[in-house]
Amino acid sequence: MATVLALHGQSLNGAYMRRELAYIEELGVELVCPDAPNPSAADLVDRLYAIWDSPRQPPPHCSWWDATDDGRIYRGWEATRDLLAPILQRGPVGIIGFSQGAILATALAALAEHGQAPPVEYVILIAGRSPRADVFAPYLREPLRTRSLHVWGETDTLVGDTSRELVDRFDLTTRRVVTWPGGHYIPARGPAAEAIARMIRDR
Repeated sequence: MATVLALHGQSLNGAYMRRELAYIEELGVELVCPDAPNPSAADLVDRLYAIWDSPRQPPPHCSWWDATDDGRIYRGWEATRDLLAPILQRGPVGIIGFSQGAILATALAALAEHGQAPPVEYVILIAGRSPRADVFAPYLREPLRTRSLHVWGETDTLVGDTSRELVDRFDLTTRRVVTWPGGHYIPARGPAAEAIARMIRDR
């Protein structure tokens, strides 16, 4: 059975991803939805929901890292790396990431291409942006060859143009782009959701 690693956004958790991606499990894959190992500070959660048009999600509120103001250091990255290592070692896995989870999925693909992490079969990046931490910079100098699907909502004000900029981190011949008429969410139906399901099904 194929394994799909689902990485939630900042201040969310694995249960959120499993709920939003319920249609993925119907494809007969093993959907792994871990909680990030770093707790989100209460003031960060408050700031997020002040600008995110979404019902406040129940705890735990987790983050893959806490970025410095300039984005050059991701505090907590090492704990995230250690948490995900045994999942990635199961064999080439597909990764679907939302928001901060999409940044992480990009970083893992970059590390994998340089032999610094187990192989990644493909990445599905929803409302993502490019990693900014210095630790990843050496692995992002050339376009990534990992198959990628880039998905974002046309009214997503939280990521702006950063999802479009992330596309250029990936090779033109192995990337696909699908937008949908929504905000900072995971599409549950329509062409964007169908594209996500198709990439997983046709791996």
